[in-house]
Amino acid sequence: VETLFWLKCPILAFRGIASASALQTPSCTVAMPIKVGFIVGKDTDLVEDPKFTTLGGDTSFLADLPDDWRVDPESHDYLKDCKPGTKGFAHCDVALAWWVHKHCPDIQIDIIGPADLTLQRLKSNDFNFSLGFNAVNLLIEKNEKTPKVMKALRTCGNIAPDWDFEQYIMRKSKYMKACMANGVPMAPTIFSLKGKRSPDGLLQEIKERDWKTFVMKQSESGFSLGFLKLKVEDCETDPSILQNYFRVYAKCPEFVVQESIEGFTRNWETRCFWYNGEFLYAIANIAAVSSEDGAERIVTGDDVPAEFLENAKRIGKEAIKCLPQLKVPGGGTVPMVLVRTDIGCSDSQLYDKDLNWDPTKKTFFLNEIEPSSTTYFVRHLKFDCIPTYGRLYAETARKMRARMDLNVATPMKRAAAKRVAKPVRAMKAVNGKKGKAKAKAATVTRVMKATKRK
Repeated sequence: VETLFWLKCPILAFRGIASASALQTPSCTVAMPIKVGFIVGKDTDLVEDPKFTTLGGDTSFLADLPDDWRVDPESHDYLKDCKPGTKGFAHCDVALAWWVHKHCPDIQIDIIGPADLTLQRLKSNDFNFSLGFNAVNLLIEKNEKTPKVMKALRTCGNIAPDWDFEQYIMRKSKYMKACMANGVPMAPTIFSLKGKRSPDGLLQEIKERDWKTFVMKQSESGFSLGFLKLKVEDCETDPSILQNYFRVYAKCPEFVVQESIEGFTRNWETRCFWYNGEFLYAIANIAAVSSEDGAERIVTGDDVPAEFLENAKRIGKEAIKCLPQLKVPGGGTVPMVLVRTDIGCSDSQLYDKDLNWDPTKKTFFLNEIEPSSTTYFVRHLKFDCIPTYGRLYAETARKMRARMDLNVATPMKRAAAKRVAKPVRAMKAVNGKKGKAKAKAATVTRVMKATKRK
Protein backbone atom coordinates (compact mmCIF):
# COMPACT_ATOMS: atom_id res chain seq x y z
CA VAL A 1 0.00 0.00 0.00
CA GLU A 2 1.40 3.36 -0.98
CA THR A 3 1.36 6.09 1.65
CA LEU A 4 1.86 9.82 1.27
CA PHE A 5 4.31 10.98 3.88
CA TRP A 6 6.73 13.60 5.09
CA LEU A 7 10.13 12.00 5.56
CA LYS A 8 11.80 13.85 8.43
CA CYS A 9 15.48 13.32 9.01
CA PRO A 10 17.66 15.48 11.30
CA ILE A 11 16.62 19.00 10.28
CA LEU A 12 15.57 17.77 6.83
CA ALA A 13 12.21 17.04 5.30
CA PHE A 14 11.13 15.33 2.09
CA ARG A 15 7.70 14.67 0.74
CA GLY A 16 7.22 11.67 -1.49
CA ILE A 17 5.59 8.32 -2.05
CA ALA A 18 6.86 5.18 -0.32
CA SER A 19 5.69 1.92 1.11
CA ALA A 20 4.66 1.84 4.77
CA SER A 21 7.90 0.05 5.64
CA ALA A 22 9.88 3.05 4.48
CA LEU A 23 8.35 5.41 7.02
CA GLN A 24 10.82 6.82 9.51
CA THR A 25 10.25 8.28 12.95
CA PRO A 26 10.86 12.04 12.98
CA SER A 27 13.76 13.18 15.13
CA CYS A 28 13.44 16.92 14.69
CA THR A 29 11.95 19.42 12.26
CA VAL A 30 12.74 22.91 11.08
CA ALA A 31 10.51 25.77 12.19
CA MET A 32 8.78 27.25 9.15
CA PRO A 33 10.90 25.59 6.43
CA ILE A 34 10.74 26.83 2.86
CA LYS A 35 8.41 24.40 1.12
CA VAL A 36 9.71 23.90 -2.41
CA GLY A 37 8.22 21.65 -5.07
CA PHE A 38 10.46 20.26 -7.81
CA ILE A 39 8.47 19.29 -10.91
CA VAL A 40 10.38 16.44 -12.55
CA GLY A 41 10.05 14.22 -15.60
CA LYS A 42 13.41 13.92 -17.35
CA ASP A 43 14.40 10.61 -18.92
CA THR A 44 17.35 11.72 -21.09
CA ASP A 45 19.72 13.41 -18.62
CA LEU A 46 21.25 10.59 -16.58
CA VAL A 47 23.29 11.16 -13.44
CA GLU A 48 23.66 7.56 -12.32
CA ASP A 49 25.76 6.72 -15.35
CA PRO A 50 29.43 5.64 -15.72
CA LYS A 51 30.09 8.57 -18.03
CA PHE A 52 29.01 11.01 -15.32
CA THR A 53 31.17 9.48 -12.59
CA THR A 54 34.17 9.00 -14.93
CA LEU A 55 34.20 12.76 -15.52
CA GLY A 56 34.20 13.41 -11.77
CA GLY A 57 30.51 13.37 -10.89
CA ASP A 58 29.62 12.36 -7.34
CA THR A 59 26.54 10.16 -6.90
CA SER A 60 27.13 9.11 -3.29
CA PHE A 61 24.43 11.47 -2.01
CA LEU A 62 21.88 9.43 -3.99
CA ALA A 63 22.48 6.31 -1.91
CA ASP A 64 19.28 6.85 0.09
CA LEU A 65 17.17 8.23 -2.78
CA PRO A 66 13.88 6.27 -2.84
CA ASP A 67 13.90 3.94 -5.85
CA ASP A 68 10.48 5.31 -6.77
CA TRP A 69 12.22 8.30 -8.36
CA ARG A 70 14.58 6.35 -10.58
CA VAL A 71 13.62 5.90 -14.24
CA ASP A 72 13.32 2.60 -16.10
CA PRO A 73 15.44 3.05 -19.28
CA GLU A 74 13.10 0.87 -21.34
CA SER A 75 9.62 2.19 -20.46
CA HIS A 76 10.92 5.65 -19.40
CA ASP A 77 8.57 5.43 -16.41
CA TYR A 78 9.43 6.08 -12.77
CA LEU A 79 9.92 2.85 -10.84
CA LYS A 80 6.92 3.68 -8.65
CA ASP A 81 4.87 3.01 -11.80
CA CYS A 82 6.78 -0.15 -12.83
CA LYS A 83 6.67 -3.79 -11.80
CA PRO A 84 8.56 -4.65 -8.59
CA GLY A 85 12.17 -5.52 -9.31
CA THR A 86 12.55 -3.15 -12.26
CA LYS A 87 15.92 -1.42 -12.24
CA GLY A 88 16.23 2.27 -12.92
CA PHE A 89 18.54 5.25 -12.71
CA ALA A 90 18.31 8.82 -11.44
CA HIS A 91 18.25 11.77 -13.81
CA CYS A 92 19.45 15.27 -13.10
CA ASP A 93 16.12 16.84 -12.08
CA VAL A 94 15.51 14.33 -9.29
CA ALA A 95 19.21 14.35 -8.37
CA LEU A 96 19.18 18.14 -8.04
CA ALA A 97 16.14 18.05 -5.75
CA TRP A 98 17.72 15.31 -3.62
CA TRP A 99 20.98 17.27 -3.34
CA VAL A 100 18.99 20.20 -1.93
CA HIS A 101 17.27 17.80 0.48
CA LYS A 102 20.62 16.49 1.73
CA HIS A 103 22.44 19.83 2.00
CA CYS A 104 19.88 22.56 2.77
CA PRO A 105 18.18 22.06 6.15
CA ASP A 106 16.01 25.14 5.73
CA ILE A 107 14.32 23.75 2.61
CA GLN A 108 11.62 21.08 2.61
CA ILE A 109 11.45 19.47 -0.81
CA ASP A 110 8.47 17.96 -2.59
CA ILE A 111 9.35 15.90 -5.68
CA ILE A 112 6.38 16.06 -8.07
CA GLY A 113 6.18 13.73 -11.04
CA PRO A 114 3.95 14.35 -14.08
CA ALA A 115 1.24 12.03 -12.69
CA ASP A 116 1.25 13.90 -9.36
CA LEU A 117 0.51 17.37 -10.75
CA THR A 118 -2.65 18.74 -9.17
CA LEU A 119 -3.70 22.21 -8.10
CA GLN A 120 -3.83 21.10 -4.48
CA ARG A 121 -0.33 19.62 -4.62
CA LEU A 122 1.16 22.73 -6.20
CA LYS A 123 -0.55 25.07 -3.74
CA SER A 124 0.72 23.01 -0.80
CA ASN A 125 4.21 24.43 -1.49
CA ASP A 126 5.50 27.99 -1.28
CA PHE A 127 6.50 27.62 -4.95
CA ASN A 128 7.41 24.90 -7.45
CA PHE A 129 10.46 24.84 -9.72
CA SER A 130 9.92 23.33 -13.19
CA LEU A 131 12.98 21.14 -13.71
CA GLY A 132 11.91 18.33 -16.00
CA PHE A 133 8.31 18.84 -17.05
CA ASN A 134 6.24 21.81 -18.20
CA ALA A 135 3.33 22.83 -20.41
CA VAL A 136 5.14 21.77 -23.59
CA ASN A 137 5.27 18.18 -22.36
CA LEU A 138 1.52 18.32 -21.70
CA LEU A 139 0.76 19.65 -25.17
CA ILE A 140 2.82 16.88 -26.73
CA GLU A 141 1.22 14.13 -24.62
CA LYS A 142 -2.38 15.41 -25.03
CA ASN A 143 -4.19 12.81 -22.94
CA GLU A 144 -7.41 13.02 -20.94
CA LYS A 145 -5.60 14.60 -17.99
CA THR A 146 -3.99 17.40 -20.03
CA PRO A 147 -6.71 20.09 -19.59
CA LYS A 148 -6.91 19.63 -15.81
CA VAL A 149 -3.12 19.62 -15.33
CA MET A 150 -2.71 22.59 -17.66
CA LYS A 151 -5.27 24.51 -15.63
CA ALA A 152 -3.41 23.64 -12.42
CA LEU A 153 -0.15 25.02 -13.83
CA ARG A 154 -1.90 28.11 -15.17
CA THR A 155 -3.88 28.99 -12.04
CA CYS A 156 -1.78 27.84 -9.08
CA GLY A 157 0.17 31.11 -9.08
CA ASN A 158 3.36 29.60 -7.71
CA ILE A 159 5.29 27.80 -10.45
CA ALA A 160 8.79 29.02 -11.22
CA PRO A 161 9.39 30.11 -13.89
CA ASP A 162 5.96 31.68 -13.62
CA TRP A 163 3.18 31.01 -16.11
CA ASP A 164 3.69 34.31 -17.99
CA PHE A 165 7.34 33.42 -18.56
CA GLU A 166 6.38 29.91 -19.72
CA GLN A 167 4.04 31.45 -22.29
CA TYR A 168 6.70 33.95 -23.34
CA ILE A 169 9.06 31.09 -24.22
CA MET A 170 6.46 28.61 -25.52
CA ARG A 171 4.95 31.10 -27.98
CA LYS A 172 8.25 31.58 -29.77
CA SER A 173 7.29 34.75 -31.63
CA LYS A 174 7.12 36.66 -28.33
CA TYR A 175 10.77 36.32 -27.37
CA MET A 176 11.98 36.14 -30.98
CA LYS A 177 10.36 39.48 -31.87
CA ALA A 178 11.80 41.04 -28.72
CA CYS A 179 15.26 39.78 -29.61
CA MET A 180 14.97 41.01 -33.21
CA ALA A 181 13.88 44.44 -31.98
CA ASN A 182 16.98 44.59 -29.78
CA GLY A 183 19.39 43.69 -32.57
CA VAL A 184 19.98 40.03 -31.71
CA PRO A 185 20.86 38.29 -35.01
CA MET A 186 18.36 35.62 -36.09
CA ALA A 187 17.60 33.71 -39.27
CA PRO A 188 15.08 35.36 -41.64
CA THR A 189 11.72 34.43 -40.12
CA ILE A 190 8.00 34.39 -40.90
CA PHE A 191 5.43 33.76 -38.15
CA SER A 192 2.45 31.90 -39.60
CA LEU A 193 -0.45 32.37 -37.17
CA LYS A 194 -3.51 30.17 -36.76
CA GLY A 195 -6.57 31.82 -38.28
CA LYS A 196 -4.45 34.04 -40.52
CA ARG A 197 -2.54 31.49 -42.58
CA SER A 198 -2.96 29.32 -45.65
CA PRO A 199 -0.58 27.08 -47.62
CA ASP A 200 -0.79 29.29 -50.71
CA GLY A 201 -0.41 32.49 -48.71
CA LEU A 202 2.66 31.22 -46.87
CA LEU A 203 4.34 30.01 -50.07
CA GLN A 204 3.69 33.38 -51.69
CA GLU A 205 5.25 35.20 -48.75
CA ILE A 206 8.29 32.92 -48.86
CA LYS A 207 8.74 33.59 -52.60
CA GLU A 208 8.49 37.34 -52.01
CA ARG A 209 11.40 37.01 -49.59
CA ASP A 210 13.43 35.22 -52.35
CA TRP A 211 14.10 32.08 -50.27
CA LYS A 212 15.17 28.88 -52.01
CA THR A 213 14.84 26.46 -49.11
CA PHE A 214 13.13 26.84 -45.76
CA VAL A 215 12.38 25.03 -42.51
CA MET A 216 9.14 24.83 -40.58
CA LYS A 217 8.75 24.23 -36.84
CA GLN A 218 6.14 24.95 -34.26
CA SER A 219 5.55 27.00 -31.20
CA GLU A 220 4.37 25.07 -28.17
CA SER A 221 6.28 21.98 -29.24
CA GLY A 222 9.63 20.33 -28.69
CA PHE A 223 11.88 17.38 -29.47
CA SER A 224 11.93 18.45 -33.18
CA LEU A 225 8.28 17.41 -33.57
CA GLY A 226 6.81 19.02 -36.66
CA PHE A 227 10.23 20.04 -37.98
CA LEU A 228 10.38 19.99 -41.77
CA LYS A 229 12.90 21.20 -44.36
CA LEU A 230 11.52 22.03 -47.79
CA LYS A 231 12.49 23.47 -51.16
CA VAL A 232 10.37 26.22 -52.64
CA GLU A 233 10.36 24.60 -56.08
CA ASP A 234 9.10 21.30 -54.62
CA CYS A 235 6.22 23.07 -52.89
CA GLU A 236 5.35 24.84 -56.16
CA THR A 237 5.34 21.55 -58.05
CA ASP A 238 3.39 19.69 -55.38
CA PRO A 239 1.05 21.96 -53.37
CA SER A 240 -0.04 19.00 -51.22
CA ILE A 241 3.27 19.17 -49.29
CA LEU A 242 2.26 22.33 -47.46
CA GLN A 243 -1.42 21.44 -47.52
CA ASN A 244 -0.72 18.22 -45.62
CA TYR A 245 1.44 20.04 -43.08
CA PHE A 246 -1.31 22.60 -42.48
CA ARG A 247 -3.87 19.84 -42.06
CA VAL A 248 -1.82 17.67 -39.68
CA TYR A 249 -0.83 20.61 -37.47
CA ALA A 250 -4.01 22.67 -37.87
CA LYS A 251 -4.33 23.20 -34.11
CA CYS A 252 -0.83 24.63 -33.68
CA PRO A 253 -1.21 28.33 -32.82
CA GLU A 254 1.94 29.37 -34.64
CA PHE A 255 4.31 28.01 -37.29
CA VAL A 256 7.84 29.41 -37.20
CA VAL A 257 9.10 29.46 -40.79
CA GLN A 258 12.74 30.34 -41.48
CA GLU A 259 15.08 30.42 -44.44
CA SER A 260 17.20 27.28 -44.25
CA ILE A 261 20.80 27.91 -43.16
CA GLU A 262 23.04 25.22 -44.61
CA GLY A 263 25.95 26.08 -42.32
CA PHE A 264 23.81 25.28 -39.30
CA THR A 265 24.26 21.53 -39.63
CA ARG A 266 27.96 21.48 -40.49
CA ASN A 267 29.05 23.93 -37.80
CA TRP A 268 28.90 23.67 -34.02
CA GLU A 269 25.65 24.71 -32.38
CA THR A 270 26.75 26.22 -29.08
CA ARG A 271 24.38 26.04 -26.13
CA CYS A 272 25.06 28.45 -23.28
CA PHE A 273 23.56 27.98 -19.82
CA TRP A 274 22.68 31.05 -17.75
CA TYR A 275 21.50 31.49 -14.17
CA ASN A 276 20.69 34.83 -12.50
CA GLY A 277 21.62 36.28 -15.89
CA GLU A 278 25.20 35.02 -15.49
CA PHE A 279 27.01 32.53 -17.73
CA LEU A 280 27.52 29.07 -16.22
CA TYR A 281 28.92 26.82 -18.96
CA ALA A 282 28.48 25.82 -22.60
CA ILE A 283 28.30 22.67 -24.66
CA ALA A 284 28.64 22.45 -28.44
CA ASN A 285 27.30 19.78 -30.73
CA ILE A 286 27.29 18.82 -34.40
CA ALA A 287 24.25 16.95 -35.67
CA ALA A 288 24.59 13.25 -36.47
CA VAL A 289 23.76 13.87 -40.15
CA SER A 290 26.83 16.09 -40.47
CA SER A 291 29.43 14.12 -38.49
CA GLU A 292 31.98 11.82 -40.10
CA ASP A 293 30.81 8.69 -38.27
CA GLY A 294 27.07 9.44 -38.34
CA ALA A 295 26.89 10.04 -34.58
CA GLU A 296 26.17 13.28 -32.80
CA ARG A 297 29.30 14.96 -31.49
CA ILE A 298 29.25 16.84 -28.20
CA VAL A 299 32.13 18.81 -26.67
CA THR A 300 32.31 20.81 -23.45
CA GLY A 301 34.72 22.90 -21.42
CA ASP A 302 37.90 23.95 -23.19
CA ASP A 303 37.07 21.62 -26.09
CA VAL A 304 34.45 24.08 -27.31
CA PRO A 305 36.19 26.09 -30.07
CA ALA A 306 37.00 29.54 -28.72
CA GLU A 307 35.48 31.39 -31.68
CA PHE A 308 32.16 29.60 -31.22
CA LEU A 309 32.16 29.98 -27.44
CA GLU A 310 32.86 33.70 -27.38
CA ASN A 311 30.29 34.51 -30.06
CA ALA A 312 27.71 32.29 -28.37
CA LYS A 313 28.27 34.07 -25.06
CA ARG A 314 28.10 37.47 -26.73
CA ILE A 315 24.81 36.79 -28.49
CA GLY A 316 23.33 34.82 -25.61
CA LYS A 317 24.01 37.65 -23.19
CA GLU A 318 22.08 40.08 -25.38
CA ALA A 319 19.25 37.59 -25.88
CA ILE A 320 18.59 37.02 -22.17
CA LYS A 321 18.32 40.78 -21.66
CA CYS A 322 15.03 40.46 -23.57
CA LEU A 323 13.60 38.05 -21.00
CA PRO A 324 11.50 39.10 -18.00
CA GLN A 325 12.60 38.53 -14.43
CA LEU A 326 11.16 35.70 -12.34
CA LYS A 327 7.88 36.71 -10.70
CA VAL A 328 7.48 35.91 -7.01
CA PRO A 329 4.06 34.72 -5.77
CA GLY A 330 2.32 37.70 -4.20
CA GLY A 331 4.40 40.32 -6.00
CA GLY A 332 7.97 41.35 -6.78
CA THR A 333 10.69 39.67 -8.82
CA VAL A 334 14.03 37.93 -8.41
CA PRO A 335 16.67 37.09 -11.04
CA MET A 336 15.64 34.32 -13.45
CA VAL A 337 16.58 30.69 -12.86
CA LEU A 338 18.21 28.58 -15.55
CA VAL A 339 17.73 29.45 -19.22
CA ARG A 340 19.64 28.13 -22.22
CA THR A 341 20.51 30.01 -25.41
CA ASP A 342 21.25 27.96 -28.53
CA ILE A 343 23.51 29.73 -31.02
CA GLY A 344 24.00 28.59 -34.61
CA CYS A 345 26.51 29.55 -37.30
CA SER A 346 26.00 30.47 -40.95
CA ASP A 347 28.87 30.35 -43.45
CA SER A 348 27.16 30.26 -46.86
CA GLN A 349 24.84 32.19 -49.15
CA LEU A 350 21.38 33.17 -47.94
CA TYR A 351 18.83 34.71 -50.30
CA ASP A 352 16.50 36.75 -48.12
CA LYS A 353 15.96 40.09 -49.84
CA ASP A 354 16.54 42.10 -46.64
CA LEU A 355 19.53 40.17 -45.26
CA ASN A 356 23.13 41.34 -45.59
CA TRP A 357 25.15 38.50 -44.00
CA ASP A 358 28.53 38.01 -45.70
CA PRO A 359 28.55 34.44 -47.11
CA THR A 360 32.36 34.33 -46.99
CA LYS A 361 32.43 34.77 -43.19
CA LYS A 362 30.91 33.06 -40.19
CA THR A 363 27.78 34.76 -38.88
CA PHE A 364 26.50 33.63 -35.49
CA PHE A 365 22.82 33.86 -34.67
CA LEU A 366 20.27 32.95 -32.00
CA ASN A 367 18.42 29.76 -32.86
CA GLU A 368 16.31 29.24 -29.73
CA ILE A 369 15.91 29.98 -26.04
CA GLU A 370 15.04 27.07 -23.74
CA PRO A 371 13.57 27.31 -20.20
CA SER A 372 14.71 25.57 -17.01
CA SER A 373 13.17 22.20 -17.95
CA THR A 374 15.67 21.82 -20.80
CA THR A 375 18.45 19.23 -21.08
CA TYR A 376 21.49 20.03 -18.91
CA PHE A 377 23.91 17.54 -20.58
CA VAL A 378 25.26 16.52 -17.17
CA ARG A 379 27.04 13.39 -18.47
CA HIS A 380 29.11 15.41 -20.91
CA LEU A 381 30.44 18.10 -18.59
CA LYS A 382 33.95 18.09 -17.18
CA PHE A 383 32.69 19.17 -13.78
CA ASP A 384 29.94 18.02 -11.44
CA CYS A 385 27.13 20.51 -12.06
CA ILE A 386 24.64 19.07 -9.54
CA PRO A 387 26.10 20.88 -6.49
CA THR A 388 26.27 24.08 -8.55
CA TYR A 389 22.62 23.88 -9.52
CA GLY A 390 21.64 22.75 -6.02
CA ARG A 391 23.23 25.81 -4.42
CA LEU A 392 21.77 28.16 -7.04
CA TYR A 393 18.21 26.87 -6.73
CA ALA A 394 18.47 26.93 -2.93
CA GLU A 395 19.64 30.55 -3.12
CA THR A 396 16.72 31.44 -5.38
CA ALA A 397 14.31 29.69 -3.02
CA ARG A 398 15.56 31.79 -0.11
CA LYS A 399 15.27 35.01 -2.12
CA MET A 400 11.74 34.15 -3.17
CA ARG A 401 10.70 33.27 0.36
CA ALA A 402 12.21 36.50 1.70
CA ARG A 403 10.26 38.47 -0.88
CA MET A 404 7.05 36.57 -0.05
CA ASP A 405 7.54 37.29 3.65
CA LEU A 406 8.03 40.96 2.80
CA ASN A 407 4.82 40.92 0.76
CA VAL A 408 2.96 39.69 3.84
CA ALA A 409 4.78 41.90 6.33
CA THR A 410 4.31 45.20 4.49
CA PRO A 411 0.47 45.29 4.67
CA MET A 412 0.66 44.15 8.31
CA LYS A 413 3.02 47.01 9.13
CA ARG A 414 0.73 49.47 7.40
CA ALA A 415 -2.28 48.16 9.30
CA ALA A 416 -0.36 48.35 12.59
CA ALA A 417 0.72 51.91 11.78
CA LYS A 418 -2.89 52.87 11.18
CA ARG A 419 -3.95 51.33 14.49
CA VAL A 420 -1.27 53.33 16.31
CA ALA A 421 -1.96 56.53 14.39
CA LYS A 422 -5.68 56.58 15.18
CA PRO A 423 -5.41 56.98 19.00
CA VAL A 424 -2.48 59.39 18.57
CA ARG A 425 -4.62 61.62 16.37
CA ALA A 426 -7.47 61.39 18.89
CA MET A 427 -5.16 62.39 21.77
CA LYS A 428 -3.86 65.33 19.75
CA ALA A 429 -7.40 66.43 19.07
CA VAL A 430 -8.30 66.25 22.77
CA ASN A 431 -5.13 68.05 23.78
CA GLY A 432 -5.85 70.66 21.15
CA LYS A 433 -9.30 71.30 22.59
CA LYS A 434 -7.87 71.55 26.11
CA GLY A 435 -5.27 74.01 24.92
CA LYS A 436 -7.90 76.20 23.32
CA ALA A 437 -10.00 76.15 26.49
CA LYS A 438 -7.02 77.19 28.61
CA ALA A 439 -6.18 80.00 26.23
CA LYS A 440 -9.78 81.23 26.33
CA ALA A 441 -9.83 81.14 30.13
CA ALA A 442 -6.55 83.07 30.29
CA THR A 443 -7.96 85.69 27.97
CA VAL A 444 -11.09 86.12 30.15
CA THR A 445 -8.92 86.47 33.28
CA ARG A 446 -6.81 89.19 31.68
CA VAL A 447 -9.92 91.13 30.64
CA MET A 448 -11.40 90.93 34.17
CA LYS A 449 -8.17 92.19 35.76
CA ALA A 450 -8.02 95.06 33.35
CA THR A 451 -11.61 96.03 34.17
CA LYS A 452 -10.92 96.09 37.92
CA ARG A 453 -7.93 98.41 37.45
CA LYS A 454 -10.15 100.84 35.65
